[in-house]
Amino acid sequence: MMAKITWKGIDIKEATALTFKILKLVMPVSGVGMVSTMCLFLALVYYWFLLPYQLFTYPILLTLILFLIAHWILVNTLYNYILAILIHPGKSKGSGPSKCRQCRTNRPERSHHCKTCGYCVLLMDHHCLWINNCVGYYNYGYFMKACLYAWLGAAYGTLALLPEVFAFSRETSVIFLYQDLPNLCIIAWCVCLAVLVGFTIMNGWFLYLISLGMTSIEYKQLSAWKTGVVSPYTRGTWANIAYALGVRDGRWSMLLRPCYFIPYNYWSTVDLEAVETQY
Repeated sequence: MMAKITWKGIDIKEATALTFKILKLVMPVSGVGMVSTMCLFLALVYYWFLLPYQLFTYPILLTLILFLIAHWILVNTLYNYILAILIHPGKSKGSGPSKCRQCRTNRPERSHHCKTCGYCVLLMDHHCLWINNCVGYYNYGYFMKACLYAWLGAAYGTLALLPEVFAFSRETSVIFLYQDLPNLCIIAWCVCLAVLVGFTIMNGWFLYLISLGMTSIEYKQLSAWKTGVVSPYTRGTWANIAYALGVRDGRWSMLLRPCYFIPYNYWSTVDLEAVETQY
């Protein structure tokens, strides 16, 4: 018989089984629902535990600064995430230099067919489960900024919860005397850490592609990792990043606040207005 493995009185086997049961119930829900559920859980932990802990532990000025940072990250994340969901990535009107074998209609360059959506998407990067939408021409900037702010939020949560995680492990925490808080806060810290690691890898990959002036599909099609092919659409590393994030006239401060994303015209030889439409 397998020995019972516990940590701080928590049965690891039972906790793992419970986690899989929860995932089994949650998985049928859309990615947007899963993200919303996770955000609500983290917000509950923040307002129920972390904010009172900061008020109890830190000077009031430091607590106010941390409060403002947390809500600055929250507002920007939600703004960009919601718009990435709601804004259509762009759909071809049926004219352009190439022809789609699935749609059997013409399309502009850099467009690709999405099997999930059932049409050709302008400047398609991929279909994202977590926004239930394609990432394309009109919402790419919102998607990337949502990912970057989600990374900041995960970093904030990981660092802010870390002192109490250490205190809990040493059984020196005052806040953790409440019996219902330890498991919730440990889970929240693990979620933040997992999101931080995941977004570090994903954002690094996307920023690398952006710096090359390529989408994920174009990188795969050009076999760039083998051939070293340079994208014909690249305008230099920083210009590519600025174009992808919607930075205009060198105003990088635009990334620090919610703002409307106006995509650049990547088509040097194609009249964009004549070949596509935004729904």
